Amino acid sequence: MPLLDLIEYLDDSREVMAVRIPQDGEADIKWGSQLIVREGQVAIFYRGGQALDTFGPGRYTLSTGNLPLLGKVIGAAFDGRTPFKAEVVFVDVGLIDDQKWGTKEPIPMRDSMMGVVRLRSFGSLTYRIVDPVLFVNKRLKSSRIYTASDMANWARDAVVQRLIDVIGEIMKSIMELAGLFDEIATATKARLADDFAKNGLELEDLRIGAITPPPEVQKKIDERSGMGLFENSMGAFQQYQMAYAMRDLAKNSGGDGTAGAGMGMGMGLGMGFMMPGMVAQSMNPGMQAMYGQQGYPPQGAGVGGYPPPPPPQGAAGAMPQQPHQAQMAAGAAAGAAATMAAPGATQTPPQQAPGSSACPKCGYPVGPGLKFCPNCGNPLSELPKVKCVNCGKEIPEGSKFCPFCGATQHAQAAPHCVTCGKEIMPGMKFCPYCGSAQPV
Repeated sequence: MPLLDLIEYLDDSREVMAVRIPQDGEADIKWGSQLIVREGQVAIFYRGGQALDTFGPGRYTLSTGNLPLLGKVIGAAFDGRTPFKAEVVFVDVGLIDDQKWGTKEPIPMRDSMMGVVRLRSFGSLTYRIVDPVLFVNKRLKSSRIYTASDMANWARDAVVQRLIDVIGEIMKSIMELAGLFDEIATATKARLADDFAKNGLELEDLRIGAITPPPEVQKKIDERSGMGLFENSMGAFQQYQMAYAMRDLAKNSGGDGTAGAGMGMGMGLGMGFMMPGMVAQSMNPGMQAMYGQQGYPPQGAGVGGYPPPPPPQGAAGAMPQQPHQAQMAAGAAAGAAATMAAPGATQTPPQQAPGSSACPKCGYPVGPGLKFCPNCGNPLSELPKVKCVNCGKEIPEGSKFCPFCGATQHAQAAPHCVTCGKEIMPGMKFCPYCGSAQPV
């Protein structure tokens, strides 16, 4: 059995939370031996498994004066130099920081948007020993040494258990988690206080690094957020995708290229007919009102009209079509008609429809609002403009609604004086007959 005359313990790793000296059991300690306790340490003398005297930081010369409880147990010592049997446990009472924790497996949680989502979380915590005797009795027990690594498993399980309870009570949707980290960490720390206190510990700080779903769930969330960009304009997105598909189809040429060229010409002309409707559908409500509910300027119907009218909705064998499908069908029919013509052949321009004008170069009828002829590409002069009956801004002649204020452009009856009832000019603030003020 060793004879101790200098008792101390130095830990450079900062991992040892409690260590027994000597590690193989009790040793003979001589009265007058030196005890060195460093900052952040507490030394506890044990005899027969019972904790007796405790020492804080400092250098001590052991005697019956500073070991009163131990002196009572071992009785009177002969001339003060007789060795006594005891053991010393050094306990680190400084901060144990940067201890990692995390979930072993993703935890299923209820989500208001996705139903059920699996979540993972990780972070770190900081704690200290505030009751050394209780900690030794609960954790070190009869072991020789107890480290922060031994404590990590218990701490991780305790944190995860409380964290799951808090998230289940606070979280409604995973999209809200980014703004709830502080609330979740504070609530979890409060619930862990009793768990740590039962082991002689105090939880100093709890930090949450992240709360995230697994990679496969993150991919689904990214897809859902991408679809959300087009949630209010799904029709425009579909038309956009269809335009690119038709462009790629027109690029595919087969054999000597004649079929591909004809297909490309037909698709291009069909897209030319469809484009006004696609553009009009993406305009603001005022522009849609200007061009009507069909999404393109009103055109002539019948043979030679622009564009060719869609098939009747009630015709036998015809499937019901949506407005944009009718536009596509009309554009495709026009494109097919163009491809059927032999290259270089002269075609008779279709009959001019009411409300349209003729191209000054080729005589092809064009609808109002177009800047280029769809047949020869010749620039067209702008249509005559008239003033809005409400706001006075210039708008294309024949417009049914003003694109600026939305007012209908039908002829309005001349206003009458609110006092004498005589007809006055629009916009007058005072009656020229009786001089009374008129409502604006």
